[in-house]
Amino acid sequence: MSEARLKLFSSVMALVGVTIAGTLGLAYFENWSVFDALWCTLVSLTTTGYGDIVPHTLAGRLFLMLILCSGVGVVAYSLGAVTSMLLENQISRIMERNKMQKSINKLKNHIIVCGAGRVGSNVAHVLRAENVSHVLVDNDPERISEMEEKGHLVMLGDATQDEVLLDLGIMEARGIVCALAEDAFNLFIALTARDLNPGIKIVARAERPESIQKLRRAGADKVIAPTQVGGFQLATAILKPTTVDLVENLFTSSSFQFQLEELLITETSPLANQAIKDAFGRKKTHVTIIAIIRNEEVIMNIRGADIIQPGDMLILVGAKHDLEEIEFYSAK
Repeated sequence: MSEARLKLFSSVMALVGVTIAGTLGLAYFENWSVFDALWCTLVSLTTTGYGDIVPHTLAGRLFLMLILCSGVGVVAYSLGAVTSMLLENQISRIMERNKMQKSINKLKNHIIVCGAGRVGSNVAHVLRAENVSHVLVDNDPERISEMEEKGHLVMLGDATQDEVLLDLGIMEARGIVCALAEDAFNLFIALTARDLNPGIKIVARAERPESIQKLRRAGADKVIAPTQVGGFQLATAILKPTTVDLVENLFTSSSFQFQLEELLITETSPLANQAIKDAFGRKKTHVTIIAIIRNEEVIMNIRGADIIQPGDMLILVGAKHDLEEIEFYSAK
């Protein structure tokens, strides 16, 4: 318990003690009922002073004077404790906010997630599971507090405002996820993000089908409609349950069996200009190439004699540690 909370607790106990003592004393000296004694004590301590019930005996008046002198001190102490606790909480919030902002300022090549609702929070959980640096922004204090308690880097603010995106480090970010519930807000964020950082990757959420093309024209690289995706998965689950299990196994970040990974081949990569059978056969890994994206063309029928070219994007599937090994080897 903090010092301010301890003071508040002590003052409340002291105030209750003074009230009980005053009630019992006045009931004894003035021969009043407990309710009348309590009424007179509270009216006196709160300085209301109705005057409808007053002590008439000398002992009762002397006792009430003692209670009033003690009560004034206790009330003053209580007000000080309340003020101290409020200031402590305010200062603590300011310090936490400054600490959080300093952490955000240090981010490089991170992901900005706009919206801490059901979609945005799930995006943040996946990013954390993949050890991807990210920051979450929302204008709902309860959502932000909940995500902060779960260990996410968060900011309370309106993601549609330029200054908020700048504070989130959009100039240094590699991507932004527009996951708000309103398509109009996601559209505005996509426009703003593209204007501030033309090279950033933008993924947007769309609730209405007619918003998909608008978000793409606004600069979104990829638009996801959760309702359409959910409907497709429900239909596939009833028609092709085994396929759904395989897809969930590949796309669920918590899976430790198989995962999908993208691998960009650079000019200096050891895998460049090698045949697939030589590049992956010698490594003796359990990684499988399921597709190659070359010049915006998707090549699916992969053969061992195919040559890996610089600029190719390899779509790999395999165990997480095997994928990490290939990625490390390719980066040499």
